[in-house]
Amino acid sequence: MTEKSALNLLTSPWPLVRLRDGGRETIRLAELGRDDIVDIEAPRADFRGAIYQLLIGLLQTAFAPADRKAWTQYWNQPPASDELTQAFSPYEKAFNIDAREGEPAFMQDLELNEGEQKDIAVLFIEAPGAQTIRNNQDHFIKRGQINQLSPLTAALALFTLQINAPSGGQGHRVSLRGGGPLTTLLIPPAGGSRDSLWHRLWLNVLTQEEFHRLPGGHDKREQAAILPWMGSTRTSEKKGMETFPEQVNPLQAYWSMPRRIRLKWENVTGQCDLTGTPTNKLACHFITKNYGVNYAGHWIHPLTPYVFEDDKEPLSIKAQPGGIGYRHWIGLVLPGKQGKLSRAPATVVSAYDARKEWIDDLEFHPRLWAFGYDMDNMKARCWYEAEMPLFNLDA
Repeated sequence: MTEKSALNLLTSPWPLVRLRDGGRETIRLAELGRDDIVDIEAPRADFRGAIYQLLIGLLQTAFAPADRKAWTQYWNQPPASDELTQAFSPYEKAFNIDAREGEPAFMQDLELNEGEQKDIAVLFIEAPGAQTIRNNQDHFIKRGQINQLSPLTAALALFTLQINAPSGGQGHRVSLRGGGPLTTLLIPPAGGSRDSLWHRLWLNVLTQEEFHRLPGGHDKREQAAILPWMGSTRTSEKKGMETFPEQVNPLQAYWSMPRRIRLKWENVTGQCDLTGTPTNKLACHFITKNYGVNYAGHWIHPLTPYVFEDDKEPLSIKAQPGGIGYRHWIGLVLPGKQGKLSRAPATVVSAYDARKEWIDDLEFHPRLWAFGYDMDNMKARCWYEAEMPLFNLDA
């Protein structure tokens, strides 16, 4: 099937999902409540993790339950497509991928019309840098493998970069959680009655009451305060131009945009180099400019564990050489303190302590899915992910 241009992530069919009967299907996001959808299929592991974060962020932004009663209602009876369509509709304009210059485009700088041109492959975190190529050191990951992307693949690559962005040279900002943050999600028991995509997502959506405890400008409800590409970029050319949680809505944690990027489109028929999908529009380059949003202060991303020290900004936990194993388990699921340092699991993991009573199912034993890039400054050393059990223990 040829991927058409003018793709909108909220209205066009795009996520490829695995069904309970083993089949695969491309769906619209309004269909997320279907009981026969089990999981996301993606061409890369980091894309799969990013799609989960995109969908959780969308539900948290547009469909967050008010309280326990609303959360349990949709846990027991997922929403119909009409209900999700209505909830998503106010945000449709923000999720166009290939909008015209000067119009909002997903994760792209609204006003950027000139800048340094780069090959589209540079969107991928593991792509060899300019110096590596000049020195002919691209030994394991070669140059020239990706030269053109379909609109959907380009958008997913861009989103993955923005939420994981490592340092990228002078003024090219890191992600809100730092370079290569660890993400931890709750997922239902495999093969159980709740093992559907909807329940995988809903386990990681906070009620409005829970979310309101996070730092930030909760009163700032305009779309540009939540989705930064909907307004002028908060640039950071000088000291004192940082963006603190109080200046925008804390929902921006899901949609952080540290890099100033605008995709450039060619209206030609071709094939996506990553997925092989035929398309009538291709992205071969993008333009970029430094000094984008510089996130500072006490940002807390609900899907990431942190280490805290008095009077210092929270430090998100990162993936490290050697992978994610049971030696990390306590630090990812239980709070702790050592000297001046204290650690806290991701907000959604901590929230599960209360959810145990909400779900009211002694046989429900969720798992922890942890994933992220192990970064050495600008260099991606490895992508790690692992699943671990959670236990329904008393206090």
